[in-house]
Amino acid sequence: MKAFAFSMLVVGLLAGGYYWISYSKLSLEVQRKEKALNKALRKQVYKPRYFLLSGYRPHWLNQLMPLAAKNSDHQRGKAIDLFIIDIDGNGQFNNLDLTILAKTVDTMDKNNPGQEGGVGLYQKSFSRMFHFDVSGHHRHWNY
Repeated sequence: MKAFAFSMLVVGLLAGGYYWISYSKLSLEVQRKEKALNKALRKQVYKPRYFLLSGYRPHWLNQLMPLAAKNSDHQRGKAIDLFIIDIDGNGQFNNLDLTILAKTVDTMDKNNPGQEGGVGLYQKSFSRMFHFDVSGHHRHWNY
C-alpha cells in the first residue's frame, strides 16, 4: 500500500510539473486565443469541455514527442494541444466535436488576421487531441 501511495505521489508531482512547464511559458497571444475560443464556443451555445494537454515544450521534450515537428511552435509557447472531452453537449466525444473546434478557430483566424495559425487534428493517431497555434500561417493537417 505504501508503494502504491508513493507511486501515485510521484505521478502526481510529474504531471503537475509538466502542466506547470506547459502553461507557464505560453505566449500571451496563444492564451488570448484559447480564451477567445472558449468564448466563441459558448456564444454558439456549445460547452467547451476540454483541458490543456500540451502547451510550451522545451526542445528536449519536443524531441521526445512522436508527432512533433522539429521546429514546433510549442517550443516558443505559441501552440496549444487540447484534450477534447465533449463540445457539442451530447455527452460523448465524436468527430463533430473536432469539426466544431476547427470551424470556430478558422472563423476566428479569418476575423482576426493577427492571430492566424495552424489547426491540427490527429484522428488516426490520437483522435481526442486538437492543436491550434498563433504562428501567423493558416494551415490544416490531420495525422
